[in-house]
Amino acid sequence: MWTTLKRYHFFYHRKGFYKFLKKISIKFGMFMGIVLVGLVLFEQLTPGIAFYFEKYSKIFSEELVFSVFFVSETILGLVPPDLFILWAKGFSSPYFVVFFLALISYSAGLVAYFLGTRLVNFNRIEHYINVKFEEQFKMLRSWGGLIIIIAALLPLPYSTMCLGAGMLNYNLRSLLLLGTFRFARFFVYAMVLFQVV
Repeated sequence: MWTTLKRYHFFYHRKGFYKFLKKISIKFGMFMGIVLVGLVLFEQLTPGIAFYFEKYSKIFSEELVFSVFFVSETILGLVPPDLFILWAKGFSSPYFVVFFLALISYSAGLVAYFLGTRLVNFNRIEHYINVKFEEQFKMLRSWGGLIIIIAALLPLPYSTMCLGAGMLNYNLRSLLLLGTFRFARFFVYAMVLFQVV
């Protein structure tokens, strides 16, 4: 077992995984710091998130918000999920809504995966996506499941990784299992963000 661990350690060290992990951890720390400071300022300088939730919840139906979130999570994470997590706090059972958001995000990742399996049949589209997300797909080829876990937990484009996994014919069973880290991401972020606002 120790020999196997050393082999993996050498492999990931040679592939630059530890440097990448350090880089993404620093970016994540800076990102969360900016988000938290921004939320504190927002709460102090405006009527607050609860006020705006009550105001806009009368304009936009819950079904519309969930639909927008699903589309966003399927198409490359256009809107940061943290905004939807904050939106969930306005409900009487916010953690149930957070669970539902995590389930939507998880499902959207699977949709992106199956889109990826179909896009390989269209050469021009496949070439465009491979060029546009060359760096992400290179990481996926090098580190496989680890990069999917990191994308599920940290602010990396999770749907992009799922799309790439489909295009690279990554094992679906492994994706189904590793994607469950998405639930941990939503609940941990919710616990942090709910303490601030």
